[in-house]
Amino acid sequence: MQNRLLGIHMIVQNEEHHLARCLDGFKSIGIECFITDTGSTDRTPAIARHYGATVLHTRWEDDFAHARNISLPLASTEWILCLDADEYVIQGLEELLDYLPKVHKGISRLRITIENRIGEGAGECVIFQPVRLFRAHQGYRYVGRIHEQLVRGGTRDGREQEDDDQDRKSSFTREEGWIADHEPLTPLRLVHDGYLPSTIAQGDKPLRNLKLLLRELADRPGQPFHLYNVGVTYCQLGHIEQAAEAFTESFLHTPLHAPYRSTLVRDYARVLLTMGCYDEAHGLLAGERQRYTGYADLHLLYGEVLEQQGLEERAYKSYARAVNCREGFSGADPKDDNKAEIRGIHQQVIEQTDKPESDELLVGKSFDDVHREPAQMQRHYVTDTGCDSYKAYTAMGRLAQKRGFLQESAHLYSLALGSEITYTPAWTGLADVLQQSGETDESIAETLLARWKEHSEKDRSKKEDSDPRLITYEDDLVHVVHAVASSGAYGQALNLLHRDARNTRINHEDYLYWMLCANRISDALQYVQNLWSEERSEVRNLPHEQRVDLALTYWINELSITESVVAAAKPQEREGWRLLNGLLEEEKQVHVKEDIDGKIDHQTRQAAVELSKNVLIRAVQIRQLAFAKKLYEKVSAIHSEHDGNGDYSRWLAAVLYRQGYTMAAAELLIQCMSQGDLDAESLFYLGEAVYAKGHYDQALILFQQALEKDSEQRQARAGAAVCYMWLALGVIRQELTRSPAEKVLIAQQTVLEQQLRTAEGLPWRTVFHARERRNQLADQTHFTMHDREG
Repeated sequence: MQNRLLGIHMIVQNEEHHLARCLDGFKSIGIECFITDTGSTDRTPAIARHYGATVLHTRWEDDFAHARNISLPLASTEWILCLDADEYVIQGLEELLDYLPKVHKGISRLRITIENRIGEGAGECVIFQPVRLFRAHQGYRYVGRIHEQLVRGGTRDGREQEDDDQDRKSSFTREEGWIADHEPLTPLRLVHDGYLPSTIAQGDKPLRNLKLLLRELADRPGQPFHLYNVGVTYCQLGHIEQAAEAFTESFLHTPLHAPYRSTLVRDYARVLLTMGCYDEAHGLLAGERQRYTGYADLHLLYGEVLEQQGLEERAYKSYARAVNCREGFSGADPKDDNKAEIRGIHQQVIEQTDKPESDELLVGKSFDDVHREPAQMQRHYVTDTGCDSYKAYTAMGRLAQKRGFLQESAHLYSLALGSEITYTPAWTGLADVLQQSGETDESIAETLLARWKEHSEKDRSKKEDSDPRLITYEDDLVHVVHAVASSGAYGQALNLLHRDARNTRINHEDYLYWMLCANRISDALQYVQNLWSEERSEVRNLPHEQRVDLALTYWINELSITESVVAAAKPQEREGWRLLNGLLEEEKQVHVKEDIDGKIDHQTRQAAVELSKNVLIRAVQIRQLAFAKKLYEKVSAIHSEHDGNGDYSRWLAAVLYRQGYTMAAAELLIQCMSQGDLDAESLFYLGEAVYAKGHYDQALILFQQALEKDSEQRQARAGAAVCYMWLALGVIRQELTRSPAEKVLIAQQTVLEQQLRTAEGLPWRTVFHARERRNQLADQTHFTMHDREG
């Protein structure tokens, strides 16, 4: 029997891949359903009828509101729920049916919660709470060609109502709240996945939206809400500078009380951060996060800006403030009663989060004068999941680790996992700090397994009651195994797969890569021969990087690659593969014989050189330096006369350096320097290697030379500034040994030390994680530059 309490109304076009999933969630309650089809050419109408929906047909007129209003007068239920086909229920439907009869007669609009997925991983989700439920036959209708707004009465263009509900779904724009008492939040919770990057890439939604938004702006020039959504659409299209222009114009004209303004601030700041406009983002967020004090996303973004500016202590404080935005937060993780609040110096930072900072004051106003939301107003912020918990904890853990508070860092990463057990950055961060703390590979694996056991049962019991998308035992352990591997403990990760995680699903490409990194080359060869034999065609379907791994498996075992590997390459690369294969066969002496015009052999050589770069990168990544040296020498021998500037050697030195083989890279760069000039990047790497040894005067010379080559080399400029500070500090300290009571010198030393802490916090140095740190300590092969004169 069809209920008369709630009905769903939808507009659709070519939604055969989504519609059944959406309607499945409602079939158990016999709900009234009106579906307005705007011109589908697929099975959408038939699917709708199969579920008992009333299908209404209309022509698409580039107007979402017009299409959505068609079914509203036909409702026979008390409440209308407006949905889209790419949304589906995950919880709260039965509770909603119990809730609706109890709603006060004076309330006619209700909110629901929507998780908008913007990526495939944990945490790639935005939560918003739009008005989607309203009483039928109460004068409600939609206005607006796009991002249609629910209004009650009013004019066709909805000018009086423009700040009401906005139905906006994308990674940058969502619906925002009104006063909670007027639009209560119901128990219903949906997921929307129509704006996943993979989905956007398959369609033309952003271009369609941009077209309609520009038409709206033609009718109403300068309308800030539409300008905001133009910025959102440009973000989806990857046009960041145009997005920034639209956000700027919208921000200048958006009223303070506009319900979408806080989200505009968030998205505007995010774009400025992406563009590297850190000062502008700082200026924006310093004031606005005081206006929206409970908006965790703004505090998290502000912390990211401060990090980029080298203000790490204040960044930590901002991250801690994001955690404080969580409902009921008291310094401890509510999911784990056994965890104490964050301790030590980091707890002191949290206790200071309510104190104003000088740059947070609006110009000409005191802290108390900064306009804030009224205390009685509850905002339903559009928020990325985890900004008030695991993302903030992970950011704090990263900063604590950078400052050397390793125990605190591990604790913070564990708190992050207590909030979200599948959050990969927290797993990899915990593994990384354990390795930095000197833990053995076995101890790292045991600690991660203990953390997983500690949180998994609690997390599973929670999700059994609230979310049908349960995570299995094997899925959980995938994060543990990958985290162990990310710390460079590849052998231990493989051992886990044969012990605690023997049922865990790891893709073949990762498994092969880990075996090569662990130097289990015989096992890797057997694995390759079993999975990708000459008779099978799967090699053709492998990504290029995995085909390189296949080739390396054969070459490191001193075998020739199979013809299937060559055949899987692009036609213009195949001769390059064959040339490299010949170069690496010890029993053959390969000669490159020039044709009359030299064209064919030159093309083959170039193909082999470019291919060798891909192979060398991968060989260095899997720690096969002996093979990398062999290939480098072979290719250099046939390429030296065409590489008079030593570009190939400098390129390899950069690869070695970024993978942590700093000494091998430095030696190769010194050889290059003896035979010619280095470029700016090479000079910076050499300077950084000298800086790490504490030779600030020599590092300064190299950084200055890098700036002479490229005046825009930001890292070299920061490195030079830090070197000047260290040299000045050395002079002051030397003088203080002669005059230890000199107050001026003591004051100068204090100021300089503070400036150095800030400068060292700037992200100018190459970041080395666990794998690179291991490589720095490993035996490093000596790469000898080919003698071009010989």
